[in-house]
Amino acid sequence: MKKSKLFRIASLIMLLMSVVFVFCALSNPALGHTIYIGNFSFGAEQWRMCYAVYAIVMLLFFIASFFVDRKER
Repeated sequence: MKKSKLFRIASLIMLLMSVVFVFCALSNPALGHTIYIGNFSFGAEQWRMCYAVYAIVMLLFFIASFFVDRKER
């Protein structure tokens, strides 16, 4: 199997898993516990941003899979 096809399949699986993860995480109204580091609190708003970044990174991996082993002309 070619590298590009293998990478595309793996990234598609990762993308689907990230969509399920984000859906499950956002369906929880508390979105986990608030973490305090000194005066800084990492609460629900910050968790939402982390989940969104996670899904975007997985989408970018899937898009990048179309450009692996592309030969320059």
